[in-house]
Amino acid sequence: MKTKTNNYLIIKNLFLTVLFFFQISVNAQEKKLEDLSFLELEHKIDSLFNTNGNALPLVKFYFKKSKKENNLKALFYAYRYASQNPSENYKIKYSDSAILVAKKINDNSILAEAYINKSTLLFAKKQHDVASNYLMLANKIAEKTNDDYLKYQTIYFIAQNYLYLGQLSDAKKEYEKCLKFYSVNLNKSNTFGKNYEMMFIYSLISLIDTNSKLNQFSDNKILFEKAFRYIKENSINFYYPYFISCEGTNAYYLKNYFLAIEKLKKAKTLYQDNFPHYTEIFYIGLSYWKLGNKKEAVKYFEKLDKEYYKDKNQDPQFRPAYELLIEYYASKNNTDKQLEYINKLMSLDKSYEKNYKYLFSKIHKEYDSQKLIEEKNSIETNLKVHQYLTLFVIIISIVLISFSTYKYFQIQRRYKERFKQILSQNTEIEKIPVAIVEESKTITPKIAGLSESTVTYILQQLEIFEKEKQFLDSKITQKLLSEKLGTNPTYLSKIINVYKEKNFSNYLNDLRLEYIVELLKKEHKYLNRDIKELANIAGFTNAEAFSDNFQRKFEIKPSYFIKMMKENIKTSSL
Repeated sequence: MKTKTNNYLIIKNLFLTVLFFFQISVNAQEKKLEDLSFLELEHKIDSLFNTNGNALPLVKFYFKKSKKENNLKALFYAYRYASQNPSENYKIKYSDSAILVAKKINDNSILAEAYINKSTLLFAKKQHDVASNYLMLANKIAEKTNDDYLKYQTIYFIAQNYLYLGQLSDAKKEYEKCLKFYSVNLNKSNTFGKNYEMMFIYSLISLIDTNSKLNQFSDNKILFEKAFRYIKENSINFYYPYFISCEGTNAYYLKNYFLAIEKLKKAKTLYQDNFPHYTEIFYIGLSYWKLGNKKEAVKYFEKLDKEYYKDKNQDPQFRPAYELLIEYYASKNNTDKQLEYINKLMSLDKSYEKNYKYLFSKIHKEYDSQKLIEEKNSIETNLKVHQYLTLFVIIISIVLISFSTYKYFQIQRRYKERFKQILSQNTEIEKIPVAIVEESKTITPKIAGLSESTVTYILQQLEIFEKEKQFLDSKITQKLLSEKLGTNPTYLSKIINVYKEKNFSNYLNDLRLEYIVELLKKEHKYLNRDIKELANIAGFTNAEAFSDNFQRKFEIKPSYFIKMMKENIKTSSL
């Protein structure tokens, strides 16, 4: 059985000295409280402790009765009961009173019991060094008595102390002594303060747990057989799930993770107590992690954290769960969760160092304190940098959006002005006057190497070309047009450059654009055509060339021009 669960059992039973409770006879139940003997009162108090009932009224009556009858032994048990009452805030004070009374009785067995009681309370308060001193004192006094049960009870607690210190081999030797003694004496009847069967079960659970951690699995095979056989023969099913859980942790150390998960989950469903059973949750999480199912493992680690972090009895053995949670969320770049578990682990380490100072230095830590601080500072620095960067990006975005908005409205304003200009001007093909002067019948040549007649002829032919809208032919080129006009491409280009004041490409494309704009202004049905179709009508081979040239000539996009035309028509109709 795992140390945590085992400690809970001890705190509930041995630590509170509720090692057993007797069935009270019908006659005793019918008696008035004043008529009950000390033994009958003890039976009732033990019964209430075992069922988590309120035993305080009975303990107070027990006090009065022991003082009234001047019974020191009864008064000792009264103080011990008071120190074990969960509702009392003066446990240590009452345990000290129990020791003082035990000394007056001058009985080593009772004094050893008093020291054991004090040590268990101190262990529960994490005062391990002082608790160990009282335990050693109890053992020393018990050796002077003939009470073997008491001697081995102190040996059991010494073994628990070894386990706490991580001295597994030493713990195993002491557990083996206890198991041997309680096994031999199982046939002895239980008397007040002595429960051989329960100590046998606890010794068995603790030894199995220690063997698992020592990887001595062959020894455990025999112990499991012994445990399950005894449980079956004696019908003590309450302890059955604890051994199933032991099988689970044993399987984990054997690296049989699927079996570990199966056994640990089964144990959780079979428990008949109200303890949280962190051990099962922890080892199920570890098993999933080892199997590579980290997402499922994290569910169990977070479930463990939900209860364990608030628990006053924080056992360091569950520390690795926080290391793995930090590792998992670091791999997911979830800095919020990573920082949350770093802070929790740092807080737990302070608690471990305070309450488990002997063990803390021996704990294997993937994240030591300095590394945790460095990682915490790094994450917090990165978060601040991220915040500053985010703020910077927001500011830049606002500036860019503002600038873009300003530019957008500026462009829109310019587009509107251009639209009005286009709408008001006559874009019909301008007839370039042929440079023929009727009166003089001569033309002053502007191009060297070309005669007046040649220039006049080509200009006349270009006028015909424009008037007949031959430019709408998408296949027309400078070469084809020059051949058609009976000249060469060079002469044609020079004449267009001089008299049209543009190159051939712009001359041709401007004619097409002036045509399509006039068409859109007069024939509104064309406003519903897409850009590609309008480009084809105008003689362009593709929509991109059409749009680029439209933008060049009119300083406005064709799509915007069409949009404004539609709005203008709608406004005019209203």
